[in-house]
Amino acid sequence: MRKTIKQPAVVSGPGLHTGVPATMTFKPAQNGITFLRTDLPNAKPIAAHVDNVGSTLRGTNLKNETAEVWTIEHAMSALHALGITDVSVEMDGPEPPVTDGASDVYVEALLKAGIQELTDEQPMLVIKKPITYTCGNISYSATPADKLTFTFVYRHKHPLLAHCEYSFEFTQDNYIKQIARARTFGFEEELEFLKAHGLAKGGNLENAVIIGKDGFINERRFPDEPVRHKLLDLIGDISLTGRKLPPLDIRCECGGHKHNVIFARLLLANSEDK
Repeated sequence: MRKTIKQPAVVSGPGLHTGVPATMTFKPAQNGITFLRTDLPNAKPIAAHVDNVGSTLRGTNLKNETAEVWTIEHAMSALHALGITDVSVEMDGPEPPVTDGASDVYVEALLKAGIQELTDEQPMLVIKKPITYTCGNISYSATPADKLTFTFVYRHKHPLLAHCEYSFEFTQDNYIKQIARARTFGFEEELEFLKAHGLAKGGNLENAVIIGKDGFINERRFPDEPVRHKLLDLIGDISLTGRKLPPLDIRCECGGHKHNVIFARLLLANSEDK
């Protein structure tokens, strides 16, 4: 069944890229997931759907003709993991709070607000044959299976991240234990470039795993925290189909927000109920 929350949930703090403080208020709703910029007088709600992705620069950003919201993937990942399909999200800034760089703060706030079922069912993707997508060394696949699993393979020129792979069965409990606490990450050599281009202004050693030339600069929550965070992002981006995922074996190699969104669109286009 579709689900919403019983009472408002509030999360506050600076955004990861803009550094601008924002308060994010989740409210019960029955018209899907929408984002509303309350700091803009003429803003209209933006539906959380792949059709409204405006850009994927270092995050997934939604827009309509009146407003834009940045970096919504962590909040969307938490909502999807908890099965919340309907909520109105009000923001008095351009970007959700980075919190600790993961999705666990959102999970905790939403669980505290309580979850309730609505009266109708969420439509499901109907995928009866393998769906694949490739672009250079990037690849995605979704294969019908007897349970829903996600696998991510991450490769990088840095020797510590030459080949990282993580797989898990997607359940609420598994997500909370294995994925929700995995923080965003970045490379020390990129930080000056990012900040010079107006990004990562809200990032620090508390809310991001930083990889230096010779090793990890700060402590990790998991030995393979970066690849787990890539799964966190992937789940948030794929949730923009607006559909419940059936039992599938979903695998991604070397993907990111841009290609996550392309794959989400591909899944939606290939759903056999259309």
